[in-house]
Amino acid sequence: MVYCPYCGEENRDDARFCRKCGNTLPEIEKRPIEHPREPTYPIEEKVEGFEWNVAIVAAFMLLISFGILRMMLPQIAPWLAAAFSLLYLLSAAKKKVSIPFLVIITLIIAMSISAFIGL
Repeated sequence: MVYCPYCGEENRDDARFCRKCGNTLPEIEKRPIEHPREPTYPIEEKVEGFEWNVAIVAAFMLLISFGILRMMLPQIAPWLAAAFSLLYLLSAAKKKVSIPFLVIITLIIAMSISAFIGL
């Protein structure tokens, strides 16, 4: 809708004159909306080296969830704890190629911690 600059009356887009006061309405430039030619994607940050923080957090998650679950569901506690830890690894690892290595390192860290504290 086009509003008259003189009286403020609302007019149709294609109107050349105001329907209330008769003054000439300003021209509305009609041109197509320009869309970006290429979609833009977020730039992924480059991860160098091994993601030790992910492996350590996953190991602690494995041990803590196993400790809690073995009191409630002793038969399936190891499997559920491993599933929680694996889901964390899958979601937190930035380099998806290193996930098998992360799983192995996580299990080694978890076994070392459990041997150290005597679980």
